[in-house]
Amino acid sequence: MKINWFTGIKLLLALFISLGLGLTIFMIFQDVKIIGAYIVSVLFFLVPGMILYGLTFGFKVSEQSIKKQVERQESVTFDNNGISYKLPLFDTIQFIGWRTIETIIYTDYDSDDNSQFIFYLTEPPGQSIQENPWFLNRLFPFGFRNRREITIKDDCKNFHEIPGMLNKYLVKTNPIDLTEDYKRGTLLSSETKIKGDRIKTEELWKPNHTYEREKVVYDSYNRSFQQIKQARNTG
Repeated sequence: MKINWFTGIKLLLALFISLGLGLTIFMIFQDVKIIGAYIVSVLFFLVPGMILYGLTFGFKVSEQSIKKQVERQESVTFDNNGISYKLPLFDTIQFIGWRTIETIIYTDYDSDDNSQFIFYLTEPPGQSIQENPWFLNRLFPFGFRNRREITIKDDCKNFHEIPGMLNKYLVKTNPIDLTEDYKRGTLLSSETKIKGDRIKTEELWKPNHTYEREKVVYDSYNRSFQQIKQARNTG
């Protein structure tokens, strides 16, 4: 029977908890007087116990923390003129006009935590500062005003709407399905657990090492990825 990595981590944490509890009970029976030893042994099972609880039942996040995360999240919106890319960390909004887009590449590498769209523009995006910016952003405004390459990652709000908007406003875009995980190859095992009203399925997949890591979503000259890469390296 194969054990997936998630179950393996939980078993390892359970082992640390058992060792910590065992050590604490042993020191109690041996009437150990060293307080530091008790602190270490308690931490030895308390910290893994908290992690194991979170992995099993989920970590609770306060509403205030969630609200702050939402406020700081980057976002994109669309209209007939282009894409507005909001960067709350810098109190900045960048505007990408549809007519300024030369190339759009979608990348999803094994080594990266995020997939992303890379926009190559014929001119720098428009840029505006939001009202009442943070004082550091007022002193040191966002410093990529003249860049013609804009990267939007998948943790950006409305990221999954980008393909549909590109297809709506640009001519001859290549379709891309963001709901498909191309890194997954063959399903090796699947286990569904039911606990009360909670249903949890754990799947173990064999990686797909031949998936397409770079995809040309749009290019005004209808070039391939290699042609675009070569042109940018020589340009």
